[in-house]
Amino acid sequence: MGFLAKLFGVDPESKLNRARKFLDTGEFHEARWVLEGLDHPDAHTLMVEAKSGLVGANLEEGRARYSSGDREGAEEHLALARTFGATAEQLRSARRMGRESMPKPKPKRTPAAEGPVGDDPIWSLPPDDPRLRYALMVETYPAHLRERLMGLGASFAEAALLTDNGQPERAMKALSDHVNKDDVARYERARAAIAAGELPAAASELLRFGEAFGHQAIGSNHTVIMMVQVLTSLGRAEEALGHVLDGLSDTKPQAEQVMLRSAEAQLLFVLGRDEEADTKATALLRDASRDMSLVKLLSRIRKRRGLRVSAMAVLEDGLNRCCSAPGKCGSQPLDLEAVRMLIVLYLEDRIEPKRVDELMRDLEKHRRQPVWHDGYIAALKARNEGLPTLGGQVQQLARTLKSGDPRMNLLLEAFPAQVTASA
Repeated sequence: MGFLAKLFGVDPESKLNRARKFLDTGEFHEARWVLEGLDHPDAHTLMVEAKSGLVGANLEEGRARYSSGDREGAEEHLALARTFGATAEQLRSARRMGRESMPKPKPKRTPAAEGPVGDDPIWSLPPDDPRLRYALMVETYPAHLRERLMGLGASFAEAALLTDNGQPERAMKALSDHVNKDDVARYERARAAIAAGELPAAASELLRFGEAFGHQAIGSNHTVIMMVQVLTSLGRAEEALGHVLDGLSDTKPQAEQVMLRSAEAQLLFVLGRDEEADTKATALLRDASRDMSLVKLLSRIRKRRGLRVSAMAVLEDGLNRCCSAPGKCGSQPLDLEAVRMLIVLYLEDRIEPKRVDELMRDLEKHRRQPVWHDGYIAALKARNEGLPTLGGQVQQLARTLKSGDPRMNLLLEAFPAQVTASA
């Protein structure tokens, strides 16, 4: 509680001092959290320093991920760096340096080889050459679609790479001609549309892709799951459920069946069909007992059904099975969202204080940066312990929310007097 109580103090000078200490120790996320919304002449300067530190940290991590061969993880960190203010030149430099140290495939040597070594000269290109990047992208597609992609030519390759270069709007425009030539180009245009926030266009492209080829796993994505997410965001969850049910088949690989059944349960929950969602999620959890996303889904279902004790038990069982002491769950890390969900349930119901303290120690040990719900947890604990800081904590939480944010309902339910007083 000590750290959280300090973090949510109301004195601006104290907050500035804490932010400076975080900056001195390189804890840039913590500094940014403290400075967020702070009305003080020095706050802007310190926030710039915090964001600069976050840029540097994510650029460094991006380069490291490239060096280890984790291209997808590298791009995630470079995207974070961009949100914190990284320049285009910094991003290009990070990509270039990372790719130069990427592990390269060992080429097959032939006795009479002259020129580039290996059966495919593409691997002899420099790491930052767009042709190599495109070859790596094509390899993520199912084998029967790769030849069609290559047949679209160099202009398609250039257009497809624009999305990862942070230019999804240009990518959408450049890919328009290619989708008219071959439906295989629709996946890349859907990716560009999602990145550009053009969700209706993304839904259309994914639907057409599925009609042409059937939905496919491409890299770490699956087109049916992408389509479900897009349609749900557009308020078309019933339509999304229909596509999931159409895709269910006993002939599909086990992993794909689990993925689709999980999507079915999630959509039933979104549609308010809680008893059906409960039945589906419970049955699926028996086949995928270590899937923490299913554990969290079932807990949310039980909570909304008013079965709060059961919701707590589901989370406890999942955490004990999957994310307990090292050695008990292999490489599966502690699921911090599940930890937060369980803490909130206990604190809201004012029960299990010792277990709450244990979970909060785990949370503080493993989290990389505080999130809004950490502040909500701190306020619940202050409420339960009768601390005088409660009013200020609730006011600060409320100030961070925009009109219509559903989290305001949490504050109104848990702290009605404090919210009313601050209104």
